[in-house]
Amino acid sequence: MTKTTSAKIDVVLLWIIGVILVYSAIIFTSAFFSGADMGAWVWDRHQNLFSWYSRPLFIIPAAYYAYRRKIWHVLGFMLLLATSLFWFAAPASTDPAIREYLQWEADLFFSNKSKLPLLGLIVAVLIFLFSLFYAFWQRNPWLGLLVINAGTVLKIIVSLALGEGTGAAAVLP
Repeated sequence: MTKTTSAKIDVVLLWIIGVILVYSAIIFTSAFFSGADMGAWVWDRHQNLFSWYSRPLFIIPAAYYAYRRKIWHVLGFMLLLATSLFWFAAPASTDPAIREYLQWEADLFFSNKSKLPLLGLIVAVLIFLFSLFYAFWQRNPWLGLLVINAGTVLKIIVSLALGEGTGAAAVLP
């Protein structure tokens, strides 16, 4: 692939990201103006497993563009990752194991009197993403793969250890 073809693909991809983000803004704004409780609206939609399985579809290309040092592409894919929480409709029914795990998560991060677990989650995710993209930005794919695997193993350990018996539901996704 020539350099100009690659540059054209990059521009088209930025436009596609932009269109999807506009779509995300439209559905979010529509829900807001319809009077929805936005926290509950996002949380209900987050129970759709498509929002769980879509995350690698954004992290992998973001890592690729970090390797190519295209910051706007990395940021665009991270915005897609964040908005994908509410793209998919709330499921008509949720597997009881998933529902219990998400209830545990909600209790830990949102109903808890201490904001420390939520702050810890935010910091851990930011450290993971920064480390991942820094590794690829430095063009060190082996370190990037190490970060991905360490993050995955840590997520599994935290889910199983702290999940109060429901953590296994988060392992497969």
